[in-house]
Amino acid sequence: MNERLAVVIVHWQDPAETLACVASLAAEPADDVIVIDNGSREPVGDVLATHAPHVHVQRLPVNQGYAGGANAGLRWALERGAGIVLLLNNDARMAAGAQAAARACLASDARIGVVGARVVTREDATRLWLAWGDVTYGSSLVALRGADALDGPDWRVPRDVDWVAGCAMWFRATALCSLGLLDEEFFAYHEEVDWCARAREAGWRVRYWPDAVVTHTGRGSHGSPRSIRIRKYFAARNTILFARKHASRGQWTKLVAALAMMLPLELAYRTLRGTAGETITKLMGLRDGVTGRLPPFERLGLR
Repeated sequence: MNERLAVVIVHWQDPAETLACVASLAAEPADDVIVIDNGSREPVGDVLATHAPHVHVQRLPVNQGYAGGANAGLRWALERGAGIVLLLNNDARMAAGAQAAARACLASDARIGVVGARVVTREDATRLWLAWGDVTYGSSLVALRGADALDGPDWRVPRDVDWVAGCAMWFRATALCSLGLLDEEFFAYHEEVDWCARAREAGWRVRYWPDAVVTHTGRGSHGSPRSIRIRKYFAARNTILFARKHASRGQWTKLVAALAMMLPLELAYRTLRGTAGETITKLMGLRDGVTGRLPPFERLGLR
């Protein structure tokens, strides 16, 4: 498959992470690499100009969220004639052979719209960060398959899945042009779940391909209190946005019942542990998803 390959990396803070991500591409160079500086307080342009001058940098004046930043890069790549676009988190690293493996998967069937990686935890190569995800309409909307599991044969089998890890997605350009880009209303979290759902609804295949390996750092409770707050708010809010777009009446019933059962228990548990603020943040996200309120960007430290 000789189609033009472009890589899109969204940068928001921490230039060292972004520089290391770009460096990990060197073993299998892409035709184009673009870094979207998403209104960061730590601009990355000068660093890349010195250490990776082949990389194109586009700076956005304000943080547009992961979806908005990614879309800026996806548009640039498509305008340059890319046939495949890899969307890569700046804290992900490419393993040797990943690009070739993903290309081979896309070449195997023109109906494959996107390929997802087997994502290994950077700090412990024996464990997975994520294999793939299912949409369950439980209290968290999704189930993370392989998260924190020991890597092994169970995770080495290719399969069609509900959605693939958003930290490394190889998009077929024709699928992007047919379906549209990421939904920027999501801002961050579940935007990849939504795109994959739209793809499957339109007849495209969403393919988990374990020979395409990337590493990723952190998960769940990892990170600063602010990053945890951001994740919990948007994951909750975007659960409602996703359900509005995709859920049947029965799936809505399942989701509402799961939330009604889980949230009081979670609030009581976290109150005893002194971390009730995490559940309150989640409740705020659910409220804003239901009412259509804009996210509190400034309060969350995002703008």
